[in-house]
Amino acid sequence: MRRCNGPPALCYSQAGRPHAEIATLTDLRRHPPRRSRERLAGYVWLPRLIDKVRAFQAGTLGAYAYPSVTDRAFMKTFRLTPALIEQTVRASADDTAIADQLRQSSGLTQNTIDAKSRAFERRYRLVFALLDHDDGYSRGPGYPIPRFLQPFIWRWYQNWAAKKASADEV
Repeated sequence: MRRCNGPPALCYSQAGRPHAEIATLTDLRRHPPRRSRERLAGYVWLPRLIDKVRAFQAGTLGAYAYPSVTDRAFMKTFRLTPALIEQTVRASADDTAIADQLRQSSGLTQNTIDAKSRAFERRYRLVFALLDHDDGYSRGPGYPIPRFLQPFIWRWYQNWAAKKASADEV
């Protein structure tokens, strides 16, 4: 692997993507966010959430929803709010610093974070699999939902998520 000149946490994500490539991922109209199962400081889902928040702040979210139902479940699980995450992401370009600030804000220990991440991953394993397929990270037959129903279900989900979304509460 080729290394960059910055700190290791800035150079490579857990999936081995160079930092410069991760910076371009904020345009989610062109690239999917990081995988659901990637971890940062023990938090499952956090790298993907950071990508989505950066895209939301840049106005390049594309077809992705923020805060989605799964984003909100993550925030509830780890005692976080959309406002806190957005403020923390806006204040730092370093993913590790973002994770450290969120850990301090939540007051959770590393053991608790690890346990909650494992439970979150188990609970949302089907969602993770569907997102991996949608984002092109995995191959397979597709949704178990008939193709002709997918647009209607997607529109319903987007409307439902938009009604639930709030920057102040989880």
